[in-house]
Amino acid sequence: MIRRTIFAGFGGQGVLMMGYIYAHAVMNEGYHVTYLPSYGVEVRGGTANCTVAVSDEEIASPIASEPDYLVVMNKPSL
Repeated sequence: MIRRTIFAGFGGQGVLMMGYIYAHAVMNEGYHVTYLPSYGVEVRGGTANCTVAVSDEEIASPIASEPDYLVVMNKPSL
């Protein structure tokens, strides 16, 4: 079982923190986790997204070209 989730939005909306908290929560439950943040050069208002992959086995790649879940905070990020 592997589940990939992408969190996307503008910087300052807590997108990276949502992914970070989710990754730590499932890691504390004993799952394998990868957390891959990505953000623009702007501190606030720029694009921000992260990918969290969760599995009960080792994860070969943190890339989610076809995610299972999306958490999108605004239309441009969609």
